[in-house]
Amino acid sequence: SLAELSQLRQLPNPKVVALEPSATGNKPEYEVWGKTYSVMESAQGYQAEGVASWYGAKFHGRRTSSGEVYDMYRLTAAHRSLPIPVFARVTNLRNGRSTIVKINDRGPFHAKRLIDLSFAAAVKLDFHQAGTAPVHIEVLQQSSSEEPQQEPACSAKVLALLAFGHTCVAGFLGSC
Repeated sequence: SLAELSQLRQLPNPKVVALEPSATGNKPEYEVWGKTYSVMESAQGYQAEGVASWYGAKFHGRRTSSGEVYDMYRLTAAHRSLPIPVFARVTNLRNGRSTIVKINDRGPFHAKRLIDLSFAAAVKLDFHQAGTAPVHIEVLQQSSSEEPQQEPACSAKVLALLAFGHTCVAGFLGSC
């Protein structure tokens, strides 16, 4: 609906924080449809231009390569070779609109595409109807004065354990 699209256009950018590398999705190499892809050791300084596409309802609710559940209404993305998770600013080169996304999945596996954005990010960049757009991607680094953060899902798990009277959660942190 128009109201939903308006809300998605106004989503605030996620806060850029340092995140621990995902336990899944960061193998040095992986294979999809007979093609081998390499994962970069570091995302520092990464910038690129290419074509963005978006993915939505077909994948909504499924696990991403990082293990997180894909939510097409959050500002996330998939990239073939950047380590995950990582934050990046994506700018639509047709209209200058930009947003920050958390890259937490692998893809796109279409040869002429650089990044797959969530439906929310495509709406924010105003190419959800066209399907693709030329973009500039720039990986963002957390300022060095902040401490690395746990993934939000892990923090939520710890808070839930504490709320139910668990005072020793150290054993649960390894599974986050």
